[in-house]
Amino acid sequence: MAATAAKKTASAKKAEAEDTPTTFEFKGVEFTIPAPMDLSDEVLDVIEEGGGERAITRAILGEEQWTKYKGLKCRIRDFNEFLELVTDAAGFGEPGN
Repeated sequence: MAATAAKKTASAKKAEAEDTPTTFEFKGVEFTIPAPMDLSDEVLDVIEEGGGERAITRAILGEEQWTKYKGLKCRIRDFNEFLELVTDAAGFGEPGN
């Protein structure tokens, strides 16, 4: 995963260009991220309020998918991997930048 962290996945690039959602699998569970311009306005609120990576990820996912993620009982290292997938799918590039 680290080798591709700086680049968007082909499906994320295609979704951004076509304005379509991106779907990915994490630990056997499927997640779908809306096209960047279709993300909830809540994402902008969280960013504006200085929310951290977890808060932004939660806003991108929405409550239903956040609940699915939480049900996986992940560790911090798992969250970091998940964060890369979510930010890539959302068109944000590398997390932490």
